[in-house]
Amino acid sequence: MRVYINQKEIEIFVGASVKDAVLTFDKTAWKLYLKGKLAVYDGYGNSIDPDGALTANQSLILKPTHAA
Repeated sequence: MRVYINQKEIEIFVGASVKDAVLTFDKTAWKLYLKGKLAVYDGYGNSIDPDGALTANQSLILKPTHAA
């Protein structure tokens, strides 16, 4: 299944979570998320949880938080 993170296409398995996609995209980004320095949003700007399900062609956006 194809999803996009910060406009970069990645291939992920069907049934993957947001966490799986971020880890595939960049392990350092996941570490920053865990430290509260990075947030994950959907393509509409809504904050999403790491255990959220993904759909094909979904867009995610990683942004620094104010704690960064």
